[in-house]
Amino acid sequence: MNKKVITSIVSIILICSLFSLFLIGCKDKGDNDGADPINVKVVVPDGSPAITIAKLLADKPAYDGYNLSYEIVSGAQAIGAKLSNGEANIAIAPTNLGATLYNKTHSIKLVATAVQGALYMVGKQNLVGDSTEQKLNSLKGKTVYNIGQAATPGYTFKYILDHYEIPYQENAEENAGYVNLKYVQEGSQLIGLFKTNKAEFGILGEPAVTNANNATGTTTQLSIQDVWNEVTSTVGGLPQASVFVKNDLLSEEHADFINWFIAKMEESSTWVKTNTADALVALQDAGSVSLKNLKSEVVERCNIKVVKASQAKSGVNTYLSSLYAFDPTTVGNSIPNDDFYHLG
Repeated sequence: MNKKVITSIVSIILICSLFSLFLIGCKDKGDNDGADPINVKVVVPDGSPAITIAKLLADKPAYDGYNLSYEIVSGAQAIGAKLSNGEANIAIAPTNLGATLYNKTHSIKLVATAVQGALYMVGKQNLVGDSTEQKLNSLKGKTVYNIGQAATPGYTFKYILDHYEIPYQENAEENAGYVNLKYVQEGSQLIGLFKTNKAEFGILGEPAVTNANNATGTTTQLSIQDVWNEVTSTVGGLPQASVFVKNDLLSEEHADFINWFIAKMEESSTWVKTNTADALVALQDAGSVSLKNLKSEVVERCNIKVVKASQAKSGVNTYLSSLYAFDPTTVGNSIPNDDFYHLG
């Protein structure tokens, strides 16, 4: 083999090596080359918020320089503790819970909303009337169970009743002039009450709504997010759950990673609607116990849509302001200022 041929072969090898390095450099990549990877833990309560990250759980996409992990927890209250003690950097959590934590610590920001309302009233019989107000008035003298006494479902329904000046009482004997409100810890408890005919009406979140209708003969009577839009003159649903990120991940150094993560969530919100079987496997492998019968129609009713803070701010402000006017403690005793929103 002559010298020119050898030189040509060496040149080709060098070019291929450089091209391979170039391709590697085109991967999802962070800015901390050579440094220890940054650990990022995402926590999310079981149910509709968990569905928002189904594709991330299935694909486990990587971003250079960051170690991503996920945890599905039972109940939203654990989210605040994990953010506060540094165990988690990102959370998909009830929006008012995030506002409360922000008012206490100013250590997080709202980056996007993710669930635009997955709450519905179901009943063993039909509400009476044509208008929403008439239907709600037909609940006087009856008991409505709710999955969230000190959370979004309970606060929201009481706000709606107040708007229509419909009197209510809590945990009392039924009275013809009042809507009687009672509470359960989770949807499975309410489904059990429906099965034994101990409950007539209740407010649940999907997918428990579909489970109740299939197992107990209830039917969906009201979309709470639609009623919310009616009483607040808003559109787009109820900003029930949002994406919160710790401040230390919101510096310019991590901007590309955060943008990448939100883009992946946007992909997931579209993907899950037509890949429910794969999504269910991924969610159950990650620890979900409430998403047993996930179907495309259930996902649709979960109203999963990622809306960045810049577009979501107005609706979230309306939501938090309404809750504050009803009960200041629901949002941490003050309406968060503009710094609550990460607009980058």
